[in-house]
Amino acid sequence: MPDEVERALAMYRAGDVPQARAVLTSIAGTGRTAASGHAAMALAGISLDENGLGGSCRKRLEQVAAGEDPWLGPLAAVMLTPEFASFTSSGSGRLLLRSLAAQLRGDLDAARNGFEQAADAHKGAELGDLAAILLGNLLLQTADQVAALEPLTYAREMCDGPLAGYAAYLESHVLIGQDEKDRAGSVLQYAHRESHPAKGGSEGLHPWVALRYGELLAGDPYLDVVHDQMENSAVSEGEVVREPFESARHHGQVSRPALVDVGFYLFPADFGPVHAGLERLKTWSDERYERGRRLVLALYTHVEDGRDEPRTQGLAQLWDRLDLPRPR
Repeated sequence: MPDEVERALAMYRAGDVPQARAVLTSIAGTGRTAASGHAAMALAGISLDENGLGGSCRKRLEQVAAGEDPWLGPLAAVMLTPEFASFTSSGSGRLLLRSLAAQLRGDLDAARNGFEQAADAHKGAELGDLAAILLGNLLLQTADQVAALEPLTYAREMCDGPLAGYAAYLESHVLIGQDEKDRAGSVLQYAHRESHPAKGGSEGLHPWVALRYGELLAGDPYLDVVHDQMENSAVSEGEVVREPFESARHHGQVSRPALVDVGFYLFPADFGPVHAGLERLKTWSDERYERGRRLVLALYTHVEDGRDEPRTQGLAQLWDRLDLPRPR
């Protein structure tokens, strides 16, 4: 969390609510930056505690879902789904919302206690499944990946639709961190399917899932899921790698991370949107811009075509601008 957002939340926790809200509102209005996204999510947490998921909370969630943060964006997209609203509409669900609001305001101990209690008290029910997902998300963000895996795997197996897709999206982060890339590929393939709007998924969540799936395939095209799709559908490796970016692009009315444009437009060699996407990433944060550069590097061998002079020239110019090494 950016320091200026944390300072404002410290004011809130100390009881200076009007000043904290004013500072966060100012930061949230500064454009597409990491600080503005975190400030908007903090404001959503304040509104969530006071007035529920509607009104100003929804407005801030929509801002975050349209941003670039790979943790906050998917969470905001899930919070905007009808399933999330339905599962949290009961009295017990409102207790879970208070724990989530505490997390968004930076009170992580209170959030974890609430999620653990709800997961235990409602295990086997929809509310317990949601609590397990939120607990796994919190554990991931506090760098406790080993502990996060159990509730996320459980929730992925118990849920369907967007909640299953979100649980699998988070689970894949743990598996990738453990170098279990084939398992991560299978889990993300499932997440890609469950989050797809055609299957009752979420227009807001699906681009985030598809992007993570596409990044994994681009970085390691020898995964079992790539081989299986090539065999089963008689398509090329490049088509398998491109499909998640294409899916994210065509179902990104709520969320459209700039990395999607980088991954999608490289294939037809329409480099204008690629440059624009990279500029947006650079404005957001250096870390996200570096993700964009790595994605270009990973996709190079799927895009380069010596028979196509405009494509080759455009790719070479992009390569020079990004100062990337040539793949071996």
